[in-house]
Amino acid sequence: MSPLAAFLDEADVEPAQSRQGIYLVAAALVENAEANLLRTFLRSLVQQEDVDPKHGFGRLHVSRIKDKQRKTRIVATLGMLRGITFWVGRCAGYGDPREREHVRRLVLDGLLPWLAKAGAEQIVIEQREDAALRAADMRTVAHLRSAGQLPDIAVHQAPPSADPLLWVADSCAAAWRRAFLEDKSNWSSWYETHTTLVEVAYEKRKGR
Repeated sequence: MSPLAAFLDEADVEPAQSRQGIYLVAAALVENAEANLLRTFLRSLVQQEDVDPKHGFGRLHVSRIKDKQRKTRIVATLGMLRGITFWVGRCAGYGDPREREHVRRLVLDGLLPWLAKAGAEQIVIEQREDAALRAADMRTVAHLRSAGQLPDIAVHQAPPSADPLLWVADSCAAAWRRAFLEDKSNWSSWYETHTTLVEVAYEKRKGR
C-alpha cells in the first residue's frame, strides 16, 4: 500500500427538546498513488448546479444537491471509490448548542491519533470560514502534538475548492449523519464495510 493522506469534514445534529446533539467528523484515507486519478474523476462529476454562488466554484456538496436520485448516486459512488477507506469519529449526548465547538474538539482529540496509527502521513481538515474557528482547530492539533500523539504528521487546513478529496469526506459524513439521525442505513451501507467508527465520550467543558 502506498502512503496515506486523510481528508476530513464534519456533520452534526444540533440538540433539540426531543433529541441530544450528535457531532461527527469523517475522514477519508486515500492512497497517495490513487489520489490524482481520484481527483480527476471527482471533478468530472461536477455539474453546473454544483457551482457555489457565493464563492464561484463547483464542488460536490451532498446537502446542496437538489436532485434526490442524483444525490443518492453521488453518495453511493463516492462510498465505493478504489483506494479509500474511512474513519468516523462520533460524539453524542450533549444538550446545549453552545457546546458544539467543545464537542468538535473532543471528536478531533479522539479521531486524529487513530488516523496517525492507521498510517496517515498527512491530514487535511476542511477549512472553516471563520478565522477564530480555524485557529481553534490548530490549537487542538498543537495540543495533540505536545502530547506526542501526532508524530511527524503534516496537518493543515484547506477550503473545499482546493482538493476534491475533501468532497469524499463530506459524502461519508452525510451518509453517517443520516444513519444516526434518521435511522436510515441505506446510504451508510456503501461505507460501512470499510469504515472504522470511533465513539468519543461526551464530557462537559473543563477548560483548556
